[in-house]
Amino acid sequence: MDSCVIYARFSSHGQNEQSIEAQVRICKEFAENKGLKCINIYTDKAKTGTNDARPGFQRMIADAQSGAFQYIIVYMFDRFARNRRDSIMYKEMLKEKYGVRVLSALEPIAEDEGGEFYEMFLEWNAEKYSKRLSKRVKDGLDTSVANGTYCGGYLIYGYKIDLEPISGKSGKFIKRVSIKEDEAEVIKFIFEQYDLGMSKMEIAQALNNKGYRYKDKPFKGRTFDKWITNRKYTGEFEFGGRLCNNMYPPIIDKALFQRVQERLNKNKYFLGGQNKAKLTYLLSGKVFCGHCGTEMVSDGGVSKQGIAHHYYTCKKKKKSLCEKRREHKDALELYVVDCVRDFLSDPKNVEIAANDVLAYYEKRTDISTLKSVQTKIFNVEKEVEELADSFVKAKSKLLQDTIEKKMTEYEILLNDLKYQEALLELERGYKITKKDIMEFVAELLKGDRNDKDYQQKIIDNLVSQVYVRDDNTVVYLNIKGGKTIDLLDFDDTNEVLENTKSVRMQSPLARQNKNTECFLLGVFIFEEIINGGFERQVEP
Repeated sequence: MDSCVIYARFSSHGQNEQSIEAQVRICKEFAENKGLKCINIYTDKAKTGTNDARPGFQRMIADAQSGAFQYIIVYMFDRFARNRRDSIMYKEMLKEKYGVRVLSALEPIAEDEGGEFYEMFLEWNAEKYSKRLSKRVKDGLDTSVANGTYCGGYLIYGYKIDLEPISGKSGKFIKRVSIKEDEAEVIKFIFEQYDLGMSKMEIAQALNNKGYRYKDKPFKGRTFDKWITNRKYTGEFEFGGRLCNNMYPPIIDKALFQRVQERLNKNKYFLGGQNKAKLTYLLSGKVFCGHCGTEMVSDGGVSKQGIAHHYYTCKKKKKSLCEKRREHKDALELYVVDCVRDFLSDPKNVEIAANDVLAYYEKRTDISTLKSVQTKIFNVEKEVEELADSFVKAKSKLLQDTIEKKMTEYEILLNDLKYQEALLELERGYKITKKDIMEFVAELLKGDRNDKDYQQKIIDNLVSQVYVRDDNTVVYLNIKGGKTIDLLDFDDTNEVLENTKSVRMQSPLARQNKNTECFLLGVFIFEEIINGGFERQVEP
């Protein structure tokens, strides 16, 4: 029996420990159905941003080296990494080095089965896509918003849910939001004291001195960062594109909320440089030294004239263990983008990309995929009804609280499943054709090659790995013809450079079987000395 581990964390939408428990339970059921033995569970309960800041995630990655498990199961793929780039990078590393694959308990199609180009195509169609999706979602919310009933999702601090039995319908309830008085007092105190000039840290200390705790822990200044910007405390907020003012009872008045926002904005202004955008190295995690195979990382310096210079430098070079020269950051990123643009300018290569997108689309939108999601929705709704019956029959407040907590967990799950169902139904209605993809590629090539957002889109979605030598560069593309292969490593790259210098593209399998003709991974070889390449910058 293969082994697996489970990884669960907060999403970016204000969830709490309940969502972690729900994720773990659902992942366990998924593992059991797949015949996998779960040997460990990793969680990150703090809403941390980067993967490096998530201790549970890092422990899991380190433990993968032991070979004790073959799969990592997540609730949804967006719980695995903070963005698509990190997700692809870590999944490739886990699969390549340790033979570990990442599976989603809710999403039938594995992310590593392809689809990078498909994601770009959807983004290109975002306006039409989002309009149709939002109409479907909004239409389902009309009644709830009009009646002021609770529409599900995360319930913020200071409120609770009251269940009103529906006359004549056993096990059916109307959910309404009401104020949780003890927590509401905390919210009032925070807003009022911040408005009077106290700092967040001082407010937290004052709450601790009064004996208040949040999740059995002392308050900190950052505990209520999101609370003091949440309009729901005034009794109104935007929901599904509508102004909703009858769902959440107000805890504070609008004038107080506005004064607090003005003070927050003023303080943000005076923080100055702390809020400046961090320089993004677009090839981070994807660019490697062509001399020793080590990852190239961000580097930089300032000239005597005070001009800042930014580079990619081999890690071993920093320790004087490699002779590879530094690469000018902007020049290398532009060069890689131009490689992709050159690739897509060839009609034969566009054909490969189009086949890749269509194959992924057909697999993702297969009726069995949709039915799988709909079956999960049916089962969850059935369990919710059973919980509702149990709630009515519960004799004690403690039992009711336990059942209500589970119902909230299922509400989160049900919302996620219904949203995924809406996505799949809309995608099935697209009827994507090769002509659509050709038009997308043509539009993509019209983009400004010097624009950093454009470069990031190209690199994040279409570039798999880059090996850079002082005299040439190899770029591996995420265009697989609808099939998956293991990525080529440093030794493979050397072989490509030695044996195929005159070839613009080759099939990696051709090295194993001379009679195999298939384009699984686009490989570009650019000899900078012979062909000109990109202009290397003089180091300051």
